Amino acid sequence: MITGDKSQLDQIVQTHHCPDHPDKALTVAWLTTGEYAVRCGGDHYPEEVIRIPTLTEAYKQGEPIPEPLAGNIKKGLAKRLPRQPKYAGALTLGGVEARDLATGEVLGKDLVDALVEYAYQYGLDPMRGHVCLMYGKPYITIDGYLYHANRQNKPYTLTSRPLNETERGMYQVKEGDHAWRADIIYNEGKSLTGGTGIITQAEMTAKSKKDTTRLASPVVAAHPWQLAQKRAEWQALRRAFPIGGEE
Repeated sequence: MITGDKSQLDQIVQTHHCPDHPDKALTVAWLTTGEYAVRCGGDHYPEEVIRIPTLTEAYKQGEPIPEPLAGNIKKGLAKRLPRQPKYAGALTLGGVEARDLATGEVLGKDLVDALVEYAYQYGLDPMRGHVCLMYGKPYITIDGYLYHANRQNKPYTLTSRPLNETERGMYQVKEGDHAWRADIIYNEGKSLTGGTGIITQAEMTAKSKKDTTRLASPVVAAHPWQLAQKRAEWQALRRAFPIGGEE
């Protein structure tokens, strides 16, 4: 059994797999002894784990790198490609997130290349997290919009706050939901663009379809107000500083 500090074990489960069940994800479990241990999705505690090769290592086999699939960029990138198997770790290739953030699906090298091409098309930096893939469709992240906004030479102020009780009533926000408003003021204070972000109780408590004992979105459950704020700011930035005709 592999035990230790939780933060160290969290890193291990993201970059290793069980030698007996390589297709099962590793997790960190709390034991009744007060310790944390690495647990395999195959319902056991392995004595050792194997490091998952990065995509860079996986593709250093001498094969030619496919050309970016430019024709698929604006149509969701993955719609015409075969599904890739899920892998037990969060992988990156050259700093680019090499998995679908919504499904956890590992992206093939050709798909990562296409995502990089998509970022360059709009003057963004894929190595700094400006783009990602969600449900097979490319998305520009809040970091991407902040980068784009700061390059426009148009001074602006971004503010965000929780909705007040009057606004929660107007938007019909339910008790227990987290709701934020973000505003961008620009054009020397003459223009105002806003956005709203809401995290519902249903999102925070939804269970995984594959394992009903686990949350579908543990990050949402742990930091709901931060994600509501981020959604509001993303929407405001997207409206104030649009990028291209479609994303």
